[in-house]
Amino acid sequence: MKSFDSRTYSINDFVDWEKQGQLELNPTFQRRPVWSDKAKSFLMDTIIRGKPIPKFFIRQKLNVTTRTSIREVVDGQQRLRSILSFVKDGFVISRAQNPEFGGTRFSQLPEDVQAQVLSYEISVDLLINLPDSEVLDIFSRLNSYAVILNEQEKLNAEHFGPFKILADNIGRKYNDYWVKNTVLTPRQILRMAEVNLVADLLISLLEGIRGKKRVRGYYKQYERTFTVDVTDLEARFDRVVATISKIFPEGLSGSEFSRPFLFYSLFNAVAHCLFGLPGFAQPRINIETESAIEIARNGLERVEELFAVEDTGELAIEEREFLQNSRRATTDQSVREGRARFLLSLMA
Repeated sequence: MKSFDSRTYSINDFVDWEKQGQLELNPTFQRRPVWSDKAKSFLMDTIIRGKPIPKFFIRQKLNVTTRTSIREVVDGQQRLRSILSFVKDGFVISRAQNPEFGGTRFSQLPEDVQAQVLSYEISVDLLINLPDSEVLDIFSRLNSYAVILNEQEKLNAEHFGPFKILADNIGRKYNDYWVKNTVLTPRQILRMAEVNLVADLLISLLEGIRGKKRVRGYYKQYERTFTVDVTDLEARFDRVVATISKIFPEGLSGSEFSRPFLFYSLFNAVAHCLFGLPGFAQPRINIETESAIEIARNGLERVEELFAVEDTGELAIEEREFLQNSRRATTDQSVREGRARFLLSLMA
């Protein structure tokens, strides 16, 4: 027998229930509210933009004596607390997340935007008069089918600052580029591999080439303090990709550079030529002219030849080292720097 009913309720419905004392936000099996202001702001930015949020689970219990319904928020408590707090002017939306309405409280929003927020519909699975044991069984079953988050998905769930938003936006903007050049597959993109790659590359532009294991640390650091001009940083990222497209006008699909770790090295080699990477003590090459682009293209063709070599004993030491490090796909800082140096030598 079906033990739930799927419905939609507006935010204004929840506001009214709270005023009437018909909303219970502290059931015994709920976690305590722990969301940061940035997480709350990101949720309200999502709602103001009219984008969907995950559904809520609510247990409705009928009080026969008072003939009123009490609604216990079984799942979605932190989201609902944030929504109700915002409607009561409890916090402002971050300017980094929403340039148009950032720094404003709910009562300061235009009336049409306030109405849009209050009329925003939330999907709810309503559990009617179920005992605790049944509610817990339902969530045990739901969790049995949950996909374990990978590292990037965890980072996105934990951070809401301007760096995270920029990496998300750039990754999404280049969705077609990743697929067309076979750098990433659609399935990998569904698990946020493009955001992981973009974040890694942005860190290179800001800090210099770093080991992949340090990405989490930079996310945490940038969540606390990030004073970079994101428009300029995105423009630099765009310029590197545009230059790669000039070097490889037919695209990267089918080439060794479509491998994510080699695309990373190519991106950084080109970025160093254009801007100079912090802490990367290698001479910069001018690749601003048509002839320089042609020289770089011809030099980088050597990479394809190296991967086709069967007897590596005939190769130069630096070529063998590059090939060995590439086949291991190591993401340590020293190896990454070595690959970028080798590509720069070819481009010259």
